[in-house]
Amino acid sequence: MHLEKFLFVLSALIICTIALNFLDQEWKEWKIKYGKKYITLEKELYRRKAWEATWEKVQKHNQLADQGLTSYRMAMNHFADLTTEERNSKSCLSRGISHAQIKVDSHSYEKNIGIPNEVDWRKSKCMSPPRNQGGYCGSCWAFATIGVVETRYCIKKKKLLTLSEQLLVDCDESDEGCCGGYPIQAMAFVTKNGVMRAKDYEYSEKKAECEYNPDKAIMLNVTKYYSLPDESDMAAAVAYEGPLAVGIASGEDFQLYSEGIFEGKCAPSPTHAIIIVGYGTQPAQDENGKDTDYWIIKNSWSQQWGENGYGRMKRNIDQCNITAMVSALDLK
Repeated sequence: MHLEKFLFVLSALIICTIALNFLDQEWKEWKIKYGKKYITLEKELYRRKAWEATWEKVQKHNQLADQGLTSYRMAMNHFADLTTEERNSKSCLSRGISHAQIKVDSHSYEKNIGIPNEVDWRKSKCMSPPRNQGGYCGSCWAFATIGVVETRYCIKKKKLLTLSEQLLVDCDESDEGCCGGYPIQAMAFVTKNGVMRAKDYEYSEKKAECEYNPDKAIMLNVTKYYSLPDESDMAAAVAYEGPLAVGIASGEDFQLYSEGIFEGKCAPSPTHAIIIVGYGTQPAQDENGKDTDYWIIKNSWSQQWGENGYGRMKRNIDQCNITAMVSALDLK
């Protein structure tokens, strides 16, 4: 009897040792992959504890994905060493006023307008690769705005330019730089002032003194900037005009998203701005299932997030309040 207890305890210790060694190696490789360095041992141990909690969450979620019980997977990405509280508290939208308080025209399409079954502006020559806003500047609103402007300008002018988010961070006084903003206000800024190329005004991941140079600004000939009321109008706009900037209630699950059609938990209200670059429908897996409509989104968390910087979210269910702050602009 004592021998059996001894062997049980010994086996448990061996298993724990193997698991610890495995996590040690995973931790080392993860730090190298994402260039993570910590100032003190105390801070590293704190981040390691948060990372292990994330590791457990990701493993449990992906087991459900393997069983077909969820439509997306998670990954140990560059947010993995944040705590749940930190991930859920991240926001890069304006804290001063709500998007609903901003006076802007709303545009609707005829409800019976025919649109293609799928649209993907990534297949055009009018989209730059996903960029990285960095972890220290809440500038998603600027990246979403510039991404929309780049592609819509290219659709009209047949020329893809790499434009400056830093111009908006430093110079758009309606927004709050690295403390947040709204794409619709940034669209008002570029309508009036134009936009500079990224090579003339490079991104620095911090707010600095405005260095706007009108001689180097590209005037966009914007005919209007506006909002859209619902997902049918959003789909029509994406199909016939180009990408849209939207706000979403991004939470922990979205930050750890890796691939598939996201259906995870959302924050209570919009916290992050992204770009809708297309849409489609995934056929049902079996004859008793349902097709799944989805949006194709472009993020500003580097190409190491999601599907090479892009992702997919369920469509026609207002997932994560995706209709709450839709912004677009039309050019001549």
